[in-house]
Amino acid sequence: MPLHTTEAIVIGGYNLGEADRIIPFFTRRLGKIRAVAKGARRVRSRYGGTLELFTLGQLVFFESPHRTLHKINEFSVVEPFAGLKDDLRRLSRGAYLVELAGASIEEGESNEEIFLLLRDALTLLVLHDEPRLLRSFEIRLLRIVGYLLELYRCLVCQSALGPGAEPAISPTRGGLVCSTCLSRAPDSVPISLESLGFLRSVLHGGLEQSLAVPLADPCITNLQEVLRVCITHFFGKRLRSVAFLSLVE
Repeated sequence: MPLHTTEAIVIGGYNLGEADRIIPFFTRRLGKIRAVAKGARRVRSRYGGTLELFTLGQLVFFESPHRTLHKINEFSVVEPFAGLKDDLRRLSRGAYLVELAGASIEEGESNEEIFLLLRDALTLLVLHDEPRLLRSFEIRLLRIVGYLLELYRCLVCQSALGPGAEPAISPTRGGLVCSTCLSRAPDSVPISLESLGFLRSVLHGGLEQSLAVPLADPCITNLQEVLRVCITHFFGKRLRSVAFLSLVE
């Protein structure tokens, strides 16, 4: 069996048999994979607490030919992101980030850009418990997977937005719809001009820069509604972690 070494983030885990665990990873080189940690649930397991959710490490695993379930040989912790596990709100936000990243690609599909985005987001979440970080992560992830929202012109009449406009975002059309054309995009969700400005700015900067962009609480709520509708439309389902996140917030 081929042996692989790659940077990886633990994005889940569930029991197998009496002593083993199946661990889903988001890896830097090979995308999303699942691997068995033999004996991980035994008291004297060599893994200890290394395979906990969010943990960033160096993964060495044996690839199983013609199968999607591989075998972990070694996992060395680089960063446990312990700060995400000690705070319920950070935990819920981190769980949302890893589920969203995992849902964005098929198993075995490589995407280093998403891996780096997730790694940076978890790093920042330890330091900044900020909803703007989640919104920035969402819009950048959608761009990476090819769902780039049109944020400058109405997708129905092609007109640019003028001062005092009352635009909306249509998930099915893939972006802006002006107030005149709303009847032709019934799934549209209103978006404020301030919220729209935030989305435009974060697409051209990094996650950390988005934390410096001023944003009023009503706009944060508005962006959450808009982006969750778009994400549900794009992935065709509501992520399980959203319920936990909504309960905590």
